[in-house]
Amino acid sequence: MASKTGRRDAGAGALYQRASDGLWCVSVTLPSHDGKRRRKTIASKTKEGAQAKLRALQRELARNGDLPTASPTLTQWIDRWLNQIAVKRLKPRTFDSYRGVIDRYILPSIGRIRLDKLTTAHVRQMHDYVTVTRGLSTTTALQAHRVLAKCLTDAERDGMVMRNVATLVDAPQKAVVERDALSADQAIALLRSVADDPHGAPRWSLALFAGMRQGECLGLTREFVDLESGTITVAWQLQRLTWKHGCGTKTGSGWPCAKARAGYCPSRHMNIPEGQEARQVHGNLWLLRPKSRTSWRRVPMAATLWQVMRRHLESVQGDLVFTTPAGLPWDPSDDWEAWGEALKQAGLPHMPLHSARHSTATLLYKLGVPEQTRMEILGHSSATTTAGYTHIDITMAREAMSAFDGLLALEQ
Repeated sequence: MASKTGRRDAGAGALYQRASDGLWCVSVTLPSHDGKRRRKTIASKTKEGAQAKLRALQRELARNGDLPTASPTLTQWIDRWLNQIAVKRLKPRTFDSYRGVIDRYILPSIGRIRLDKLTTAHVRQMHDYVTVTRGLSTTTALQAHRVLAKCLTDAERDGMVMRNVATLVDAPQKAVVERDALSADQAIALLRSVADDPHGAPRWSLALFAGMRQGECLGLTREFVDLESGTITVAWQLQRLTWKHGCGTKTGSGWPCAKARAGYCPSRHMNIPEGQEARQVHGNLWLLRPKSRTSWRRVPMAATLWQVMRRHLESVQGDLVFTTPAGLPWDPSDDWEAWGEALKQAGLPHMPLHSARHSTATLLYKLGVPEQTRMEILGHSSATTTAGYTHIDITMAREAMSAFDGLLALEQ
């Protein structure tokens, strides 16, 4: 609508097709600065897409009172993307992981580039920064590529860019890494070594016989260990999350609360996505639901594991199956250290804690357990599974774990 001066009021929009390239454009009138007329114009490949972007611009203008007319740099866009978009849908640890990749690899290499000037050459420049300048693996470059692609997907949806240039560039190949795994003899040696350890026996038996992730083991609660049916339900993960400042925006002089560390901020909080069920256990240790639908699963207990868990549950006082002598949840870093000590005590070479899970997968494979059954036990998603999820009868999984139990028993 035009005002008495003949100018359109702020928020008024126009829709037209550009003759030069056939793209549909929308233009929104913005509040004037120093009497100068200002407009925000963006383009779309389709008329319907342009109309949707027009409505989005008008909503944002109504909410914020103004809109930027110049394209932001990639750094500026990523900051907005992290704090307004990604934070609402990413789990806290995933969010922190993205932030680390962005700060270490994306921003130092191409962060200064204006979003609308970003090209495929810049994406390749980022790849080279990771692999050549920093001397890191192609797997790390692939991580950076994926994060950049995700943030540019939202930039395209918001009309900030016409296309996602990251999708036009071949992603780096994941480096082939030989993973460590315990042999059957080594697994037996470890279990024998910790047999009399009230914590080590159930903890490492669970890791090897059930193939559960660290967070899944440490987040296991009594209600999900069913001795009657002989199953464990993976329903929680224990994670150490990072506190965020809640006192306002950081300036050159620091945070409004005057505390450098977010953990000391009086208004500290966790960025828990909407719809994400989470329970604080102690400090920054939280229980979160598994990361995917396939991770939420029921695992049958082999006879050996059933006996170990039955004895252990007799001494469990609280809700968590694994706690420190003080009754607190096990910190993941202390759990890693305990794993290293267990290997050393058993006379085995050091290997990452995740090797226990890989050992389970490897031994199940050697036993000839079908791929889909292995994936069901370990909570992996299958490359051949499409929209739905294929669930294996618990009897098949139980037979597989019985064979696994027999493999170790035969070696004793």
